Amino acid sequence: MVSVGNKYSLSIPSFLTKVSNLNDDASLQYQHAWKEFYVIAIDESKEEMQKAIIENDLQDLYKNNIEGYSKLILDGFKESLSNPYKSEIIDTTINKMPAKLTTLSGTVEGIDAFYSIGIYEGKTSYYQVLAWTLKSKQYSYKTKMDKILYSLAELKKTEDAQ
Repeated sequence: MVSVGNKYSLSIPSFLTKVSNLNDDASLQYQHAWKEFYVIAIDESKEEMQKAIIENDLQDLYKNNIEGYSKLILDGFKESLSNPYKSEIIDTTINKMPAKLTTLSGTVEGIDAFYSIGIYEGKTSYYQVLAWTLKSKQYSYKTKMDKILYSLAELKKTEDAQ
């Protein structure tokens, strides 16, 4: 179990090592390069999301809710892949947060990759958790990836506890 500040916690496999070179926006980054297994988490305030939607004139395409946020994230993600394939989106609740889970596979920089993606709506932030590996290893790691996605928990902020 790893925590990021007083924002959130995530349960990840013990074989992963903390790194800082996977994604500039990520607040959590772990990998095991030899096993080709990677995990990142990104948290964004709802306020910043609203500003970005307005600044980029995207109000007609994306609403500032979990529906709009997940659509924005997945649309952008699919554009970065060649031959993308997305599974059905599972609408669920994880640790009292509305969540959307899906998998995506495709080719990026000549590598066939498989991603498990969780998108969550917290009290004041959105979260995305991505776990990925080579497409050839998706069945070896799918259970671990699911456990990671279902483990995200928003931590109570000190202001909330008073």
